[in-house]
Amino acid sequence: MEEEKIQDQVKDQSVMEHLKDTYKRYETDEIPYIGIKGSFGGKEIETKTDAEGFFELKFTFEKPIDYSETGNIVQLELLERKTENDQLKAEGHIFVPGKDPEFGVISDIDDTVMISRMNHFIEKLRLMLLNDATDRTPFPGISALLKALQLGSDGKGNNPLFYVSGSEWNLYDLLVNFMQYHDIPHGPLFLKDKGSGLDSGQWETEEEGYKQKRIRHILKTYPPLKFICIGDSGQHDPEVYQKIQEEFPDQLLGIYIRDVTPDKRDREVREIRKKVNDMGTEMELIEETFTAARHALRMSWINKDQLDNIRKSCEEDAKGS
Repeated sequence: MEEEKIQDQVKDQSVMEHLKDTYKRYETDEIPYIGIKGSFGGKEIETKTDAEGFFELKFTFEKPIDYSETGNIVQLELLERKTENDQLKAEGHIFVPGKDPEFGVISDIDDTVMISRMNHFIEKLRLMLLNDATDRTPFPGISALLKALQLGSDGKGNNPLFYVSGSEWNLYDLLVNFMQYHDIPHGPLFLKDKGSGLDSGQWETEEEGYKQKRIRHILKTYPPLKFICIGDSGQHDPEVYQKIQEEFPDQLLGIYIRDVTPDKRDREVREIRKKVNDMGTEMELIEETFTAARHALRMSWINKDQLDNIRKSCEEDAKGS
C-alpha cells in the first residue's frame, strides 16, 4: 500500500488525531500487480500483488528447515518503483512454534481479548472512531490467561498462540499497538480483507466461513498438535468451533466462549456446548476470565502458580477499568 503516515499512537491522543488516523486506515491506496521478490533459506521467489495489493509466497524445501541456520526472516524487495519515495525493501517474520509444545491456542480478538461491543452498533462505532490502542480496554485477566496457556503446565512457553479475527487488515497497526500496550502475548494475526467479496456481489467476506478457513489452515499446518479455542458468543464463534470440531475431532482439546449476549443467545450456545461435549471436546460458556482459568487448571493445561497470577491480574485489571 501507499504509505498513509499514520502516527505512532501515544497515550492521550486527541479525538481529532484518532479520527484522522481511522480515516487513513480505511482510505487506503493499494498497489496492484506490482512485482515482489522474496528470499529465504537460499531460495528466491518472484510474484505480483493481486488487485488489492495482497501477495503470497510459498517456499518449498526437500528437507526439514533448520531455523537455527536459516533464521526466520524473509527478505522482501519491490521489483518496480511507483514513486521516488517507495520503500523498496522490507522483512517478513516466519512464526516457528517452540519445541515439543503441549498444545496450541487459537483466539478471537473482538469481545474475547478486547472489549469491542460488536453486538451494539452505536457502541462499536464509538469505540472504533473515538478510541485509539491505548484507550481500548482488554477483558480483565485475559493477558495473564493467554500467557499461562502459552507457558503451559510445564512452564516452558512452547505453546503457539494464533489470533483469528473478523477485524480487517486495515486495523493491523491498531491491534498490534493494543497488544503491546496491554502486554497481550504475541502471535500471528489472521485478519480479514474487507473488500474480498465485492466481486461476487457481497459487501464483505462472510465472517463465519472466513474464520473456518483460517482455523482449518492452522490445524492442517500442525496436524499432530491439539488446540484450545477461545471466542465469544456474539460473532458466530460457537458455530465456527463446532464445525471445526466436527471436521477435526481429534485436534480440539477445549473451547472457551465468553458470554457477551442476552439469554436467548445463551440458550443457543448451551445447545452447541452439549453437542460439542458429547463429541468429546470440553466447551465452557464463561462470563469472566477466572472461570476459564479454574477450568484450565482442572484440565492440567496450566498450573497452580499461574492460576494465582491470573486471579491477581483479574482483580488488578478490574480496578483499572
